[in-house]
Amino acid sequence: MSEKHNRKVQYLAGLCASLTFTFTGATLGWASPAIPKFKSGDANIEITDAQTSWVVSLLSVGALFGCYMGQVLSEGVGRHRTILISAVPGLLGAIIILLTKWPELMYLARFMYGLTTGSLAVVVMIYVTEIADKEIRGALGMLIQVMNNLGGLIMYGVGPFVSYTVLNAIILAIPITYALCCSWLPESPYYHLKNERIDLARKEFMFLKGRNDEKWVDEQLGIMRAHVRESMENKTTVKELLTNMKYRKALYIVAGLKIVQYMTGVFVIQSYLEVIFRQSSSISGPHVSIIYGFVQFGAGIGATFLSRWFGRRVLMLISCLGVSMSMTAIGLYFYLQESVKISEEALKSLSPLPLVGLFGFNILYAVGVGNLPYVMQVELFPVNVKAAASSLATMLACALCFAVTKCYLNVKEIFGHYTVFWSFALIGYVGVLFIYFFVPETKGKTLEQVIDNMQKPAEAQPLRNNSDVKSLQIID
Repeated sequence: MSEKHNRKVQYLAGLCASLTFTFTGATLGWASPAIPKFKSGDANIEITDAQTSWVVSLLSVGALFGCYMGQVLSEGVGRHRTILISAVPGLLGAIIILLTKWPELMYLARFMYGLTTGSLAVVVMIYVTEIADKEIRGALGMLIQVMNNLGGLIMYGVGPFVSYTVLNAIILAIPITYALCCSWLPESPYYHLKNERIDLARKEFMFLKGRNDEKWVDEQLGIMRAHVRESMENKTTVKELLTNMKYRKALYIVAGLKIVQYMTGVFVIQSYLEVIFRQSSSISGPHVSIIYGFVQFGAGIGATFLSRWFGRRVLMLISCLGVSMSMTAIGLYFYLQESVKISEEALKSLSPLPLVGLFGFNILYAVGVGNLPYVMQVELFPVNVKAAASSLATMLACALCFAVTKCYLNVKEIFGHYTVFWSFALIGYVGVLFIYFFVPETKGKTLEQVIDNMQKPAEAQPLRNNSDVKSLQIID
């Protein structure tokens, strides 16, 4: 019967909530046009390479604390209000970085950016997965990556050609814009059910589903409420998440996916894109960055449609293998340039290799590894520990991002650029095996079915396919 829903509200709410990730993409991509402005003196800021690495990496440190902030707020004041509150530190950080000429204050501003991006990383995916029908949950989840790519595109496409002041003014406008667009969002029915506000949950559920069929609404809310009650019989703490064995499998899966998502090079490429292009290609760094941004944006849109036709596992397997091969190709170019030291003429003939590798990474990362781990980190956990699990997963991602961006320049100088990219490739190849053997398929299942499959003993799982679950729900 779900195909008869009027899903306009779900699509619009998903779009507005996803718009918040333009701030994430913009703050990640900000360093790419900003660093050349530091080096050329256009920014009128005296800053060393060591200070630059701190400015880039402190975004991840702030995001660590932002994850905790997002967890506490989403449980305390709801998903919707958390999205709105998250705009505040990002807005303050943007004002600071717009006005300051001191690297030390830039540290603070980037840390505050991280508070916003970390909070959003926790709450937005929870919100989107909880309001969406199972048929469109994956597509709306992938829309977050599209908006993330849009933020990057703005930085890559506009950043190199405007002043440093205008660049930061663009960042300032984003949290204001998304807060206004998200002001109308309905709250997640799951949040109301968790707090026993049945009437409010019913009202929001009917608004989101676009249906006035009282009997159908009561049946669906009954199923949701039963699962929420069962989940809430357990504690909602991080200790519960880490010590209760029924969450252990999901924890291992999500931790593995976050390592694959963030240790295959995305943060380094987004932060140092223009610098990498200047070193590896005779083509203008800014112009290639623009093309990169458009390709990234288009790939994200294409991945949204692919998620309607293919399962999570298939997309992540293809994505992870493609990302690894792309990193291998880029590493090969730098190996020939730095270690073998082939002639300039021979190197010039190979100049398309890093471009192909970077664009291949760009497209294939967006297909699966770039966003589906976000979807799965909230699909695999029940409502009582969903916020805690999403927070821990994002904290892990932030720690990995900080380690990668802080160590990137040092590893490049000591061991060579090729070592960096081949290390990313190796992690990706291991990730292919991990996804194939351990990651379950969640496409086409309700959140209740996914959680049942994760927590039931292995021998009981074959009974929990879609048709069996529907039959059990009818009996219940």
